[in-house]
Amino acid sequence: ALDGSMDELATAPALAEYGRGFGQCAVHQQTQRTFAVAMTPVGVEINAVTILDSHLQVIATVEVAESTNGEGPIRDVAVHGDQVIVLTGDGHPEGPGLRLLDLDGRYLRTIAAGQLRRPEAVAASNGRVFVVDKYYEEDEEVDEEDLVQEVVTIRNLLYVIDIHSGDILQQVRVGLVDEVTEVLVDGNEIYIACFS
Repeated sequence: ALDGSMDELATAPALAEYGRGFGQCAVHQQTQRTFAVAMTPVGVEINAVTILDSHLQVIATVEVAESTNGEGPIRDVAVHGDQVIVLTGDGHPEGPGLRLLDLDGRYLRTIAAGQLRRPEAVAASNGRVFVVDKYYEEDEEVDEEDLVQEVVTIRNLLYVIDIHSGDILQQVRVGLVDEVTEVLVDGNEIYIACFS
Protein backbone atom coordinates (compact mmCIF):
# COMPACT_ATOMS: atom_id res chain seq x y z
CA ALA A 1 0.00 0.00 0.00
CA LEU A 2 1.19 3.52 -0.77
CA ASP A 3 0.75 4.68 2.83
CA GLY A 4 2.88 1.82 4.18
CA SER A 5 0.00 -0.15 5.71
CA MET A 6 -0.08 -3.92 5.39
CA ASP A 7 -3.75 -4.15 4.40
CA GLU A 8 -4.54 -6.28 1.36
CA LEU A 9 -5.70 -3.96 -1.40
CA ALA A 10 -6.40 -6.42 -4.22
CA THR A 11 -5.95 -10.03 -5.31
CA ALA A 12 -4.91 -11.07 -8.80
CA PRO A 13 -7.53 -13.19 -10.58
CA ALA A 14 -6.91 -16.86 -11.35
CA LEU A 15 -6.28 -17.38 -15.05
CA ALA A 16 -7.82 -20.60 -16.37
CA GLU A 17 -5.13 -21.19 -19.01
CA TYR A 18 -2.29 -20.58 -16.52
CA GLY A 19 -3.17 -23.02 -13.75
CA ARG A 20 0.05 -22.62 -11.75
CA GLY A 21 -0.69 -18.94 -11.27
CA PHE A 22 1.90 -16.21 -11.29
CA GLY A 23 5.61 -16.55 -10.62
CA GLN A 24 7.91 -13.56 -10.57
CA CYS A 25 6.55 -10.06 -10.93
CA ALA A 26 7.69 -6.45 -11.16
CA VAL A 27 5.81 -3.17 -10.70
CA HIS A 28 6.13 0.05 -12.68
CA GLN A 29 5.77 2.59 -9.87
CA GLN A 30 4.37 5.55 -11.84
CA THR A 31 1.53 3.61 -13.50
CA GLN A 32 1.21 0.96 -10.74
CA ARG A 33 1.09 -1.68 -13.48
CA THR A 34 2.28 -5.13 -12.47
CA PHE A 35 4.08 -7.37 -14.95
CA ALA A 36 3.83 -11.01 -13.84
CA VAL A 37 5.04 -14.30 -15.28
CA ALA A 38 1.99 -16.55 -15.71
CA MET A 39 2.66 -20.30 -15.68
CA THR A 40 0.78 -23.31 -17.04
CA PRO A 41 0.64 -26.64 -15.17
CA VAL A 42 3.84 -28.69 -14.92
CA GLY A 43 4.40 -30.70 -18.09
CA VAL A 44 2.89 -28.11 -20.41
CA GLU A 45 5.44 -25.31 -19.79
CA ILE A 46 3.94 -22.34 -21.56
CA ASN A 47 4.73 -19.01 -19.92
CA ALA A 48 3.50 -15.51 -20.63
CA VAL A 49 3.88 -12.04 -19.24
CA THR A 50 0.57 -10.73 -17.93
CA ILE A 51 0.04 -7.01 -17.45
CA LEU A 52 -2.19 -6.12 -14.48
CA ASP A 53 -3.53 -2.67 -13.55
CA SER A 54 -3.29 -1.04 -10.12
CA HIS A 55 -6.30 -3.12 -8.96
CA LEU A 56 -4.65 -6.32 -10.29
CA GLN A 57 -7.13 -6.71 -13.13
CA VAL A 58 -5.71 -8.18 -16.34
CA ILE A 59 -4.95 -5.60 -19.02
CA ALA A 60 -3.21 -7.93 -21.48
CA THR A 61 -1.26 -11.15 -21.81
CA VAL A 62 1.87 -10.74 -23.91
CA GLU A 63 5.09 -12.61 -24.70
CA VAL A 64 3.49 -16.06 -24.76
CA ALA A 65 6.20 -18.73 -25.21
CA GLU A 66 6.09 -22.53 -25.24
CA SER A 67 9.12 -24.39 -23.94
CA THR A 68 11.40 -26.25 -26.33
CA ASN A 69 13.02 -28.39 -23.61
CA GLY A 70 10.47 -28.79 -20.79
CA GLU A 71 11.74 -25.86 -18.72
CA GLY A 72 9.96 -22.55 -18.27
CA PRO A 73 10.75 -20.39 -21.32
CA ILE A 74 10.24 -17.14 -19.40
CA ARG A 75 12.33 -17.08 -16.25
CA ASP A 76 11.81 -13.63 -14.71
CA VAL A 77 10.72 -10.06 -15.34
CA ALA A 78 11.98 -6.63 -14.25
CA VAL A 79 11.03 -3.00 -14.93
CA HIS A 80 13.49 -0.23 -15.70
CA GLY A 81 12.16 3.23 -16.49
CA ASP A 82 9.53 2.72 -19.16
CA GLN A 83 10.85 -0.65 -20.28
CA VAL A 84 9.89 -4.14 -19.20
CA ILE A 85 12.75 -6.64 -19.25
CA VAL A 86 11.73 -10.25 -19.87
CA LEU A 87 14.41 -12.83 -19.04
CA THR A 88 14.07 -15.83 -21.33
CA GLY A 89 15.68 -19.18 -20.56
CA ASP A 90 17.20 -21.90 -22.68
CA GLY A 91 13.70 -23.37 -23.10
CA HIS A 92 12.55 -20.26 -25.02
CA PRO A 93 12.16 -20.75 -28.81
CA GLU A 94 14.64 -17.89 -29.39
CA GLY A 95 17.02 -19.04 -26.66
CA PRO A 96 18.15 -17.24 -23.52
CA GLY A 97 18.35 -13.46 -23.53
CA LEU A 98 16.69 -10.24 -22.43
CA ARG A 99 13.63 -9.14 -24.39
CA LEU A 100 12.70 -5.50 -23.87
CA LEU A 101 9.06 -4.43 -24.09
CA ASP A 102 7.29 -1.12 -23.64
CA LEU A 103 4.73 -0.67 -20.85
CA ASP A 104 1.94 -1.88 -23.15
CA GLY A 105 3.81 -5.13 -23.83
CA ARG A 106 5.02 -4.30 -27.35
CA TYR A 107 8.36 -5.86 -28.25
CA LEU A 108 11.19 -3.34 -28.65
CA ARG A 109 14.42 -5.35 -29.00
CA THR A 110 16.54 -8.17 -27.56
CA ILE A 111 19.88 -7.80 -25.78
CA ALA A 112 22.44 -10.39 -24.62
CA ALA A 113 20.99 -12.99 -26.98
CA GLY A 114 23.23 -16.04 -27.15
CA GLN A 115 25.43 -14.79 -24.29
CA LEU A 116 23.58 -16.51 -21.44
CA ARG A 117 23.32 -20.24 -20.71
CA ARG A 118 20.57 -20.99 -18.19
CA PRO A 119 19.57 -17.65 -16.69
CA GLU A 120 17.53 -17.75 -13.49
CA ALA A 121 16.80 -14.23 -12.24
CA VAL A 122 16.97 -10.58 -13.33
CA ALA A 123 16.91 -7.11 -11.78
CA ALA A 124 17.55 -3.66 -13.25
CA SER A 125 18.93 -0.43 -11.83
CA ASN A 126 20.71 2.69 -13.10
CA GLY A 127 20.84 1.68 -16.75
CA ARG A 128 22.10 -1.81 -15.99
CA VAL A 129 20.59 -5.26 -15.93
CA PHE A 130 21.78 -7.83 -13.40
CA VAL A 131 21.32 -11.46 -14.42
CA VAL A 132 22.19 -14.59 -12.46
CA ASP A 133 23.11 -17.31 -14.93
CA LYS A 134 23.63 -20.97 -14.07
CA TYR A 135 26.10 -23.31 -15.69
CA TYR A 136 27.39 -26.80 -15.01
CA GLU A 137 31.04 -27.57 -14.42
CA GLU A 138 31.97 -31.15 -15.26
CA ASP A 139 35.04 -32.77 -13.80
CA GLU A 140 36.40 -36.24 -13.20
CA GLU A 141 37.34 -37.54 -9.78
CA VAL A 142 39.22 -40.67 -8.87
CA ASP A 143 37.87 -42.40 -5.79
CA GLU A 144 39.72 -44.54 -3.24
CA GLU A 145 39.39 -47.63 -5.45
CA ASP A 146 40.88 -45.82 -8.48
CA LEU A 147 37.51 -45.62 -10.21
CA VAL A 148 36.92 -42.51 -12.30
CA GLN A 149 33.62 -40.77 -11.67
CA GLU A 150 32.19 -37.77 -13.44
CA VAL A 151 31.21 -35.01 -11.04
CA VAL A 152 28.89 -32.18 -12.05
CA THR A 153 28.85 -28.98 -10.00
CA ILE A 154 26.30 -26.20 -10.40
CA ARG A 155 27.88 -22.75 -10.64
CA ASN A 156 26.29 -19.32 -10.84
CA LEU A 157 27.57 -16.17 -12.52
CA LEU A 158 26.27 -12.65 -12.03
CA TYR A 159 26.32 -10.65 -15.26
CA VAL A 160 26.09 -6.86 -15.27
CA ILE A 161 24.77 -5.77 -18.67
CA ASP A 162 24.37 -2.26 -20.08
CA ILE A 163 20.69 -1.91 -20.96
CA HIS A 164 21.30 0.47 -23.89
CA SER A 165 24.17 -1.28 -25.69
CA GLY A 166 23.53 -4.83 -24.47
CA ASP A 167 27.24 -5.17 -23.63
CA ILE A 168 28.30 -7.33 -20.69
CA LEU A 169 30.15 -4.90 -18.43
CA GLN A 170 31.14 -7.36 -15.74
CA GLN A 171 30.77 -10.98 -14.73
CA VAL A 172 31.30 -12.31 -11.24
CA ARG A 173 31.27 -15.90 -10.07
CA VAL A 174 28.74 -16.18 -7.25
CA GLY A 175 29.50 -18.60 -4.42
CA LEU A 176 26.04 -20.17 -4.51
CA VAL A 177 25.55 -23.66 -5.87
CA ASP A 178 21.80 -23.95 -5.36
CA GLU A 179 18.79 -22.76 -7.35
CA VAL A 180 18.64 -18.97 -7.55
CA THR A 181 15.14 -17.57 -7.13
CA GLU A 182 15.64 -13.82 -7.05
CA VAL A 183 18.13 -11.01 -7.51
CA LEU A 184 17.50 -7.52 -6.11
CA VAL A 185 19.56 -4.35 -6.43
CA ASP A 186 19.30 -1.67 -3.76
CA GLY A 187 21.71 1.21 -4.22
CA ASN A 188 25.20 -0.30 -4.36
CA GLU A 189 24.17 -3.64 -2.90
CA ILE A 190 23.05 -6.76 -4.75
CA TYR A 191 21.01 -9.43 -2.96
CA ILE A 192 20.65 -12.94 -4.37
CA ALA A 193 18.16 -15.45 -2.93
CA CYS A 194 18.48 -19.18 -3.46
CA PHE A 195 17.26 -22.52 -2.13
CA SER A 196 18.59 -26.06 -2.19
